[in-house]
Amino acid sequence: MGARATNRRTGPTERSRIAALPHRILNRVREKIEANLDTVLSLDCLAQESGYSRAHFLRMFRSATGLTPHQYVLGLRLRRAQDSLRKKDARIIDIAVSCGFSSQSHMTSVFRQRLEMTPGEFRRRA
Repeated sequence: MGARATNRRTGPTERSRIAALPHRILNRVREKIEANLDTVLSLDCLAQESGYSRAHFLRMFRSATGLTPHQYVLGLRLRRAQDSLRKKDARIIDIAVSCGFSSQSHMTSVFRQRLEMTPGEFRRRA
């Protein structure tokens, strides 16, 4: 018999049971995210774009990308902020807002978590 990944609490792992978002729908959702990165992107809004319920969209998006929509959006915002910080012509708070972070403090905490440095340190090293 074939081996199957299991999780003690829920049985077979979610990935083995959930189909990924179809490629064309995933592309449409990604385009919406990229076009609206500087705004609030709710799970409801993204699910509506996909045509699936919120819960099903979340499972299918994670199956397709390996990330939750929130993790995916934060990653894009972080990359955009890194690009802006390399240019060195804008204030950090302005970059945070233009990249869709709720505040400079939020951007700083994401930088610390993912890059182990602050935006100011990143700018100085860039």
